[in-house]
Amino acid sequence: MMNRCFLDTTYLMPLFGLSNDIPGFEVQFLALLKKGSITFLYSPVSVIEIKWQVIKLEKTSNEVDTCEKLFSRGLTSLKNDRRFKAVDFIDASINDVSVELHKLGHADYFDTIIAGSALWHAEVLVTEDDPLRKILHAFIRDRATDLDVERIAVQDWSEFTRNTSGNR
Repeated sequence: MMNRCFLDTTYLMPLFGLSNDIPGFEVQFLALLKKGSITFLYSPVSVIEIKWQVIKLEKTSNEVDTCEKLFSRGLTSLKNDRRFKAVDFIDASINDVSVELHKLGHADYFDTIIAGSALWHAEVLVTEDDPLRKILHAFIRDRATDLDVERIAVQDWSEFTRNTSGNR
């Protein structure tokens, strides 16, 4: 049974009042949270990515106070809910994986930090980023043993929910 799931930024967005455009996500995620059998890991860099999205939204909205209240509520949820755990990315091992993923062609630094963190701390990484999933599958197949990282599952939300629906 899977206990540690690393969430990419996309899946944290609704906690901050932002849509992730995944049909049925909120209902499915709440059902998984209610089970209480999974610890959802995340990187603080995801919070930075979300804050940038909030700042951009505020530039085109008259709802600055509402956006900031939702952001603060999301921070409180992540910090106080035992089902969520931040993974510190100030770690040479995570950096080493990040560098390798960059060499393989993934240019988004935050994505490589998230993926590197997942490889050291989770059993599955859930991401909608197809290029990242492809690079990670190749990395796990070809390099995981060299760096002594876990051979984790890398799935999108649809695959993840199919695989966890039987874990009741």
